[in-house]
Amino acid sequence: MFIVALGSLVGSTQYLSYAAGMVFLTLGEMLVYPTVAALVSETTPKSESGLYQSIVSMSENFPKAIGPFLGGILIEKSSYNTMFLLAMIMLVLSLFVLWQAYRKLVWDRKELVD
Repeated sequence: MFIVALGSLVGSTQYLSYAAGMVFLTLGEMLVYPTVAALVSETTPKSESGLYQSIVSMSENFPKAIGPFLGGILIEKSSYNTMFLLAMIMLVLSLFVLWQAYRKLVWDRKELVD
């Protein structure tokens, strides 16, 4: 959803594209953030759940704190389209990393069951 939201903004000059991007971004946030917290709660040991929940919270909020600053610098040096494309590339790379981690987690569980 985040990639679709940013993709709708690349090269856009229409307000409708901006509105669609914000709708997709909001839907993505509504789906991702509660899911990540639930996944962490489900997959961590109960004795360490608080530690991992705080790490997830920090990793969600740190980009929100530093992002506007870095985005402003990037926009000043290049353009909005460059910022959107770079963000999309980072999201695709993070999907790849998360897919690898998920595969390893599922593979490890499968080996434990067998």
